[in-house]
Amino acid sequence: MQTIIVPFTQIWWVGLILSFLSIFCFIYFFRFSTFKLKDNLLKITSILLLISWLYGHYDAYNKEIWSLKENLPLHLCRISIILALIMSWFPKQWIYEWLLFLSIPSGFHSILTPELTQGYSPYLVFDFYFVHTSLIFIPLFLTINKGMRPRKNGWIRAFLYLQIPFLIIFPLNFLLDSNYMFLAEKPTANNPFLIGEWPFYIIGLEFIILFHLILINLPFYLKKNFSS
Repeated sequence: MQTIIVPFTQIWWVGLILSFLSIFCFIYFFRFSTFKLKDNLLKITSILLLISWLYGHYDAYNKEIWSLKENLPLHLCRISIILALIMSWFPKQWIYEWLLFLSIPSGFHSILTPELTQGYSPYLVFDFYFVHTSLIFIPLFLTINKGMRPRKNGWIRAFLYLQIPFLIIFPLNFLLDSNYMFLAEKPTANNPFLIGEWPFYIIGLEFIILFHLILINLPFYLKKNFSS
């Protein structure tokens, strides 16, 4: 079922360029619009994400490939999408910090090393890029266009929040024979941060996640402490 989009192929370049071009254009063109228009854009995005997600379940069910093993929203990106849907309608500071510190790097690395877990089709390719582009777009839009900022220790909170689904999903994978959050088996995507085999790559990922959180937090830290 799993399909890798090989880096530097034509479809890889098209997906990469369109993803980041879309992020730039929507942030730029809505930069100085009213708060109402900005809120409406987020809500429309959330509705499209929900429709895409529901259609994905319908499509899998229709093809008789839906299963608890593959289709529960327990990957980090899907958990983040659910939180993004909530954030678009009911903003919460802790959800913003989750999206800023966790969904941006997960969306970024997913676009760089695409892996379609449900197989290959035009819809699945579109859904993959739409979902993972949204994971980057929404927190950037909230930060740049809506002026939201993380709290002083927001990056630490985000890391601690991440351990909650980790502790739940890790044993659940063994019950379902699944690989949600790639905690039961190393993903096949060619990602340089996946070092070693199970379970050692998981330990390495925890440190890599911390590095990403610190890196994302750095501009906010520098602006707060060194701005005139």
